[in-house]
Amino acid sequence: MPSVDEELEEIKRLIEGDNNKTPPPPSSKELVPVRPKQGLPAVPKKPDAPAVPAVQKKPGAPSVPAVQKRPGAPAVSGKPSPTQLKETAPPQKRTPAPQQGAAPKPADGGKGDVRSYKISPDGKVTKQAEGAPELDIGAKDFEINFDFDGEYKDVPENKPLRPLRERRTGCVGGILYFAFVICVSLVLASLLWMATVDVLGFGADDEPVNVTVREGFVIDDITDMLYDAGLIRNRFLFNMYAGFSNAEEKITTGQFVLNKNFDYRALVQGMTARAGVRVETTVTIPEGFTLAQIFTLLEDYGIVDSADDLWETATNHNFNFHFLDEETLGDRLRLEGFLFPETYNFFLGSTPVQVLNRFLREFNRRFTEEFVDRAEDMGYSVRDIINIAAMIEREAGSDEERPRIAAVIYNRLNSRNFPFLQLDATIHYALQGTGRPFPVPPTDFDHPFNTYTNEGLPPGPIANPGIASIRAALYPATTNEFYYALNREGTHNFFRTYEQHRAFVNSPQYGGR
Repeated sequence: MPSVDEELEEIKRLIEGDNNKTPPPPSSKELVPVRPKQGLPAVPKKPDAPAVPAVQKKPGAPSVPAVQKRPGAPAVSGKPSPTQLKETAPPQKRTPAPQQGAAPKPADGGKGDVRSYKISPDGKVTKQAEGAPELDIGAKDFEINFDFDGEYKDVPENKPLRPLRERRTGCVGGILYFAFVICVSLVLASLLWMATVDVLGFGADDEPVNVTVREGFVIDDITDMLYDAGLIRNRFLFNMYAGFSNAEEKITTGQFVLNKNFDYRALVQGMTARAGVRVETTVTIPEGFTLAQIFTLLEDYGIVDSADDLWETATNHNFNFHFLDEETLGDRLRLEGFLFPETYNFFLGSTPVQVLNRFLREFNRRFTEEFVDRAEDMGYSVRDIINIAAMIEREAGSDEERPRIAAVIYNRLNSRNFPFLQLDATIHYALQGTGRPFPVPPTDFDHPFNTYTNEGLPPGPIANPGIASIRAALYPATTNEFYYALNREGTHNFFRTYEQHRAFVNSPQYGGR
């Protein structure tokens, strides 16, 4: 059994790194408490526990071979005593004591015998004697069983451990953060001011601008129009306001006068039919103008965008007036004669329905109940009266002769001897827009409006008559005349017989050549 001094020398060599010499295994008669190979601290013996003697072999008993010790297991010789079993039982796990020094490392890398040692405050290492009571050296004495190499295997050898330093922004960081907040605030304030200026119209010039809202518009069309005119600066903001305020439902077609200093609300209100300032224009429709002439004039004045839109509406729109027959829907000339000639104020950019309704309301106002009753008494419809009045309008040279022309027309309509009206104005109407000359003789021209070849009234009015011609058609003169011819003064001479008529035509007073 090695002495205590030898074991101390061995421990010193282990601490100094001399691991070449392996300590001799203990004798089979020695009872050495062995720690489990997990490296847990040894269980200290009670101070007053007596040393356990080695087991004596009975005389004559066969010798029992020594049990081979597994790495990290205690050496056992023969049958262990109950005391030995108790001493070698695995101890309870407990938390290692804080590090105060390095524990001795066995020469076999931790797989060999692990013993209990004491380290005094002055650094002297002593072995705890087997079976001896623990020495009470002082409060600073503790046991060490800690694997430094295993716990710190990932730490580089040449890199010293440094304490974690608390991060602090410092004064520079605070200044940068303050500057960042100020910049963001300035940007947001600038954007807010720009939006406020645009929405409320601050700082804009006091400059009127004419705009036209066309039929079939959507809110994007209005936004683009206002942006192009310089009335708004931000399309996105105006679209948001328009959606919030239902602007698309309020805005109507037409031409309006807006101002660059208008806010969004004023812009929308300025394009409504009730509150907006719309551009009006005055147009005079001459008596005797045809639909084609009126539609062209309205387009030239900018009242409508296109004359084609007026034609389409006049042909297919069902206007609610008693003097219009629904059966005529689809007829291109169904409104001929009912657009009362007068001086009108129209909003620029109006819709075709608005324009035509304005004409028809004026006709309905002028053609009174008295006229309706008079037409019924005469046995004619309102359309027939307007048909006759239109021919009077195109033929008459003065208001005084209108009733006499009306008398000639009625005399022929009511006579069996004159089935044809033979009015040149109806042929001119049929030839309008064709560029063809007046046919000579007129009977060579085949057309429904040719009153030289078709009996009775033409298919419809040939013009839009004024109130004088309408009154003449309702109240014709009473004569027996069937002919009239144009004189050099631009009026007409009237005749009862054909011979009188031919004599005048061949005279120098005739103005038809």
